[in-house]
Amino acid sequence: MLLITVTFWDLVLIGLGVGFVLGLIPLILGFTKNRRNLGIYGFIASIVGGALSSIVSLIVVGIFVWLILKKPTQAAVANEKTVAIDNTENR
Repeated sequence: MLLITVTFWDLVLIGLGVGFVLGLIPLILGFTKNRRNLGIYGFIASIVGGALSSIVSLIVVGIFVWLILKKPTQAAVANEKTVAIDNTENR
């Protein structure tokens, strides 16, 4: 009978590896969609989440893929008038 012993640190290293591989998804997607910061944050968060659990890493990847793919909200412009300032009085 073959007995395999898996320690806590073995599981952490496996989780880090899974988090690294899954983290490539938001990283590549972030670079292709020109949302680099979200891609890098998703990659790092996936690795950290993988150290906790592979399921956490998968959830983190899903959240960051959603954040990268959703359309950014546009800021409302309050006033579109251009105001010219005359500084001839201060000379």
